[in-house]
Parts: sequence; C-alpha cells; structure tokens
Amino acid sequence: MRSIVCRYETAELLAEALASPDRELPVIRKPRSSDAPPESHRSATDGEWVLAIVELSGRASAAAARIRKHGDSIAVVFEPRDWARVKQLANEAPATDRSPVVRKSSQPPRSVMKKLGDAGGARILLVDDDGEVREVVTAMLEAVGFAISSAKSGEEGLAVLERERFDLVVLDWTLPGMSGLELCRAVRARWAKLPVLFLTANAGTRDVVEAFAGGADDYVVKPFRAPELGARIFGLLRRT
Repeated sequence: MRSIVCRYETAELLAEALASPDRELPVIRKPRSSDAPPESHRSATDGEWVLAIVELSGRASAAAARIRKHGDSIAVVFEPRDWARVKQLANEAPATDRSPVVRKSSQPPRSVMKKLGDAGGARILLVDDDGEVREVVTAMLEAVGFAISSAKSGEEGLAVLERERFDLVVLDWTLPGMSGLELCRAVRARWAKLPVLFLTANAGTRDVVEAFAGGADDYVVKPFRAPELGARIFGLLRRT
C-alpha cells in the first residue's frame, strides 16, 4: 500500500483544511507558496486506497484514505471515524503550534499508548523499506519511551541484529532482497526468544499463517492505528 503525506506547518492551515465538507485534505499544504504534491505522489490513481499520514509540526496521525484527483493536484478522503482523528490532531496542537512560525523540530505528543505500560527504554528494531512509514512509526514509539533503530532491508536488519541487542523486532513483509518472512525465520533460528511483530499490508490468511509458521509472535495489518500497535508491542514485551 502506498504511503501519502499531508504535511501542515501550522495548526491554522490544518484547521482551514478541516473545514472541508467532503472529509478531504490536500496531500501537501505549505503556507500559500505551493500546494503541488511531490513528484513521487503524482502516479497515484483516483480512488486508490493509501496509508495517509497527516503531519503537523513533527507530530503525525496515520489512517486509511482514498485518493481524489483534482487536475494536477491530489487529495485524500477519509472515512468519518478517521476524519475525527485528524481533527483531534489539530485540536490537541500546543499553543506554540498555532503560531505562523514554523518549528524546525518538535516532540510528538504522548498518545493513549502511554496508558498501556512503561516502555522502560526497551529497544526496538524497525525494518521497513518505506521511509515515511519508518518516520511515522519511529515518532509514535519514541513518544512513549521506546528506543528505535531502523533498517531499510532484511539484510541490513540482520546485520544490525548481529551488532546490537534488541528487545523486539517490527518488520514489513515486502522488503527488497530478503523478504520479511525470510528475515523472521533467520531471527528465530539465531535469537529464539526475540519477539517478532509483522507490520505489513499483506492481509491474506495465507500470509498470516506463513508468518506465524515462520516464527512471528504477532501480526498487525497496515493501515494501523497507533493505540493498537502500542498495545501489541507492550503485550509482547510483558510476555517476554
């Protein structure tokens, strides 16, 4: 599944877009200078389902949405429940985010995941070839106290595991070169007690069965909700 970013630099710009009666957000929104989407997004097709990542000053929310094309520009259309979540992102913006001054960096807010447990500095390796997914998942997990390292391929992930100690591995199924399933099997063969969680768009029953047969401990399908991912991770860490 393609990842699409809707990036807003101030809460005012996001609130303005949220006035849409069609639950629609432009893919990229910068202060008046340019509303054009990045080149990598222009191949998206009308009606395509995507993982929409809404960013506001370094904080993010992710949910499934459909592409809507308007000539050369594109937007994403959310279901009612997910539209409410995007509105919550704007409503919870700190006062400093409501200024026209763009902050160069900011710490993502602690989500409801913090109610699930204490991360205790647990170290997680995230293996995914999608840079935007890595960025969003890292922000979500670091916000509740996890220490995150990432890799873009199965081979890179395996090399990192050989050098460093981790408490859990989160990996995608579709990776360049070594697949996520092959990496899972390699992890299980060498680090028998290390928990492995698949975070993938592969939702077929056969894929789920193969993942567990290959040694996976849990399986979360993209698009995902941050509280669910947090609950699964805390659950695995408590058991191990």
